[in-house]
Amino acid sequence: MSDFGNGYFVNSAAGALAYFREYGPVSVHAGQEPSGLVIAADGGGLLFVVESDGVVHRTRTASLDEPEFDKVADDLRHFLELLAQSVARFIGTGEPGYL
Repeated sequence: MSDFGNGYFVNSAAGALAYFREYGPVSVHAGQEPSGLVIAADGGGLLFVVESDGVVHRTRTASLDEPEFDKVADDLRHFLELLAQSVARFIGTGEPGYL
């Protein structure tokens, strides 16, 4: 899915793997082994990362240098449902959704 008003971009599987090959896994929790995979962006620099347990987090800043994260979804399905709700809200009201 490409840009839709809010600017969200969801990586294809090939795109996510290419990012992984170039930059490696992302460390979501300090002191833990990096296991996150960048799967999407909000168009403003914030990234969405799925961990090996399936939980999806969003960066608080537009940098992966010393990033801080917030949990946004329990798993990829939940993330995609929230994204679909955000699209519907934007179409209906012009306002961004939860993500």
